[in-house]
Amino acid sequence: MPFSAAESKLVSIFVQSILYGLYAALFVLTTNALLWKRPAGHPLRTAMLVVSLLMFVIATTHVATNFSRIILAFVIHANAPGGPAAFFNQLSNFTQMFGSTLYVAQTLLGDAMVLYRCYLVWERRIWVIAFPGVLLLGSTATGVGILYAFDKVDPQASIFVVQLGHWITAFFSMTFATNVICTSLVAYRVWTINRAHLSFRHRALRPAMILIVESGAMYSATLLALLVLYNADSWFQYVILDAVSPIVGIVFSTIMLRIATGASTIEGGTALALVEPGVEIEAGGIALSRVSSRGYYKNSPEV
Repeated sequence: MPFSAAESKLVSIFVQSILYGLYAALFVLTTNALLWKRPAGHPLRTAMLVVSLLMFVIATTHVATNFSRIILAFVIHANAPGGPAAFFNQLSNFTQMFGSTLYVAQTLLGDAMVLYRCYLVWERRIWVIAFPGVLLLGSTATGVGILYAFDKVDPQASIFVVQLGHWITAFFSMTFATNVICTSLVAYRVWTINRAHLSFRHRALRPAMILIVESGAMYSATLLALLVLYNADSWFQYVILDAVSPIVGIVFSTIMLRIATGASTIEGGTALALVEPGVEIEAGGIALSRVSSRGYYKNSPEV
C-alpha cells in the first residue's frame, strides 16, 4: 500500500531526527577540530567555521520546524476536515513555506560547497566549474520559483500539481546535475592525485571509501533518490526531502573534519593512503605533506 502524506511525514521526522543526531555529533567534532585540534602552525579556518555553523543553524531550524508541523497536524488539526493529510497539503501555510525556504537554502549552500570544493581541488581553474556554476544559478532561480509557486497555487492542490511540478523538477534536476558533475570531477581529481604517488592499503574498499568521502557522493545519491521519487508521485519523497538538510551537514562536516585535522588537503591529497616514510609527494604542482607509515599526515601545510 502506498504511503500517504501523513505516514510519510511521520517516517520523515524519525529519519531526519536520527540523521540530525549524527550530524550534531559530527558538528561538535568538526568545531572542536577547527578551533582547538588543528595541526601545529595552522591558522584558524574562519570561513570554514562560519559555513559549518551556518549549515548547522539551518539544519537545526529545519528539524525544529518539521517537529512543529507534526504537532500541528496530529494534535491541533487532528480532527479538522481532511485530518493531518489536509494540513500537510496546505502549501501556502507559513510553516510549509518556512520549512521549504530552509530546505532550498541548505541545498543551495550544499551545492555552493560542492562547487567550491571542485574549484579548489582543480587548482582554482575557473573553466572547470563554469558550467556547474551556471547550473547553480539556475537552481537558485528555480528555488525562488518554487517558493513563489507555493504562495500562488490552489490552497487545496497537492505537491505534485503541474504548476509546482515544473519548478520542483527543474530545481531537483539542476541540483542533481550540479552535484554529479562536481562530484565526478572531485572524485577523478582525488583519485589521480593519490594514485600517482600513493599505494593504497590492502583493503579493497578503502580507495572507494576515500572517493565517496572526499567527493561528497552521498549527497548526489540522495538527490537522485529525491528526483526519482518526486517524478513517481510518491509521498515517500518527503522522507528523502527532509533528510537532505542533515545529510548536507554530515557530508561537508566529514570533509571539513578531515581537512581540519590534516587527514586531507583542500586540493584533494588524502592521508588515508599509504606511502613510504619520509617521501615527499607532489601533485599538479601542489606540495602535499609527508606521510608516515601509519598513513597520517605530519605537519600538513596550510592552504
